Amino acid sequence: MLGPRELEEALRREGVSFRIVEVPRAATAREASESLGVPMERIAKTVVLVSEGGDVVLVVVRADRRVDQAKLARLLGFKRLRLATEEEVTSSTGYPPGGVPPVGHARRLPVYLDAELLGAGPVYAGGGDERHLLLINPEDIVRLAGAQVIDVPKKA
Repeated sequence: MLGPRELEEALRREGVSFRIVEVPRAATAREASESLGVPMERIAKTVVLVSEGGDVVLVVVRADRRVDQAKLARLLGFKRLRLATEEEVTSSTGYPPGGVPPVGHARRLPVYLDAELLGAGPVYAGGGDERHLLLINPEDIVRLAGAQVIDVPKKA
C-alpha cells in the first residue's frame, strides 16, 4: 500500500511545489479542517466513485460540497455512480480510505477537478493516510493527474 512517503517521492520527482503535513487526525474533511484550524473551503476531498460497469473515477471537490452522483453519472456518460468500497479505494488508488490524495495513484485513473477549486490558491487534500495532508495548488493537480476541469454537479 502507498502512503505519505511514496506520495512525497512522486511529487519531488515532478518538481512541483507542495508540502505534506502531519496532523493528529485527518480521515475526514472535518477532522482535517479542525486539525489544521482552517475552514472547510481550504480542504479538497478526493471522492472515489465506481460506475455500473466497474469504471473507477476520482472527483476532487471542496470539502464543504457534496457531489450529486446521479447528475455526475449522466454528465460523464454512466448510468450511475456509487461510492467505492474500502477495498475498491485501496486497490484502485493504492491509498487507504481517508488518505487518498488527488495525485500520485498506483495506476492512472480519470480525475475530475471541480472548477470552483481553481484560482483560490493552495488547498489541503489527502496526504497518503489518515494523519497526513498534502498542501498543493489545484492547477498542479490538473497537470500531474491529467485532471479534467468540470463544474461538478453538487447537492444543495
